[in-house]
Amino acid sequence: MLLGNVSNRYLCPYFRGGLGNHMFMYSSLNGIAKIKNMKLVINEKDTINTVFKLNVLILKNAKYICEQAVLVNEKRPCAYDLETFNFDPSKPVKLKGYLQSWKYFKHVEKELRKQFIFKEEVNQKAQEVIEKYTKMFTSNKTNSEKLKIIGVHIRRGDYLTTHNIKYGYNVAPKAYLQKAFDYFRSKYKNCLFLVFTGTSKEDIKWRDDNVHGKDVLKVAANERNVDMCALTKCDHTIITVGSFGWWSAWLSTGTTIYFKDIAQTNSSLRKDFSADMTDFFPNDWIGF
Repeated sequence: MLLGNVSNRYLCPYFRGGLGNHMFMYSSLNGIAKIKNMKLVINEKDTINTVFKLNVLILKNAKYICEQAVLVNEKRPCAYDLETFNFDPSKPVKLKGYLQSWKYFKHVEKELRKQFIFKEEVNQKAQEVIEKYTKMFTSNKTNSEKLKIIGVHIRRGDYLTTHNIKYGYNVAPKAYLQKAFDYFRSKYKNCLFLVFTGTSKEDIKWRDDNVHGKDVLKVAANERNVDMCALTKCDHTIITVGSFGWWSAWLSTGTTIYFKDIAQTNSSLRKDFSADMTDFFPNDWIGF
């Protein structure tokens, strides 16, 4: 039995940041709405709805409903916090924050995987990216061993601002990537590492200066959603920092290696996470 007026039991997102942040917000609110017996509502033109084939309630008056909603703030952006559920669901609520924990949506994971399907145009472009670089790599190869494609996502630039360093952000060093590459090289005889970055000139330069190998190809930047889709088509994933890489890995089906020292010890950022960071990183991922 539903309590209160069913038509008022709406849960509104507070989208901010890039695609990865939007995906965390959307996913966590899906999970919270399920538990609180509410309806998640978004605007038709919200970024996430333009990228994926979502099955979500889209109301023409969503903007009005969400403007009138009670604002609830999270306390820890990268940890699962039961206090987040402590609100009255009988009236519209807008959750503000980042809600970056897979535990908020683990019970709706199957449903989310069915929703996070890239639109056909994006999927086609991403497939062309994979095929282009695979062909480039295999054209002069005689190795008949099955090729394993490992998608690598590097993000650094915006994490290196004075403010972010002071807050506690770390970026993945060259040694981390080398260790992650060697992990897959030791498991498979025939690897191809496709290395993605955003459009940041600093990130591209760092990649070009530090990431090398006969089995490494550097992918030219595409639209963000195309890059994410291409990463999900790889057999395995190596990520550095940021929610974009996190979601690229989550949508993939193989092994994920992640950079575990993303937050400086005793920093403000470190306090945003749970003690062992398992609220943020799924249990089956491997941290280096």
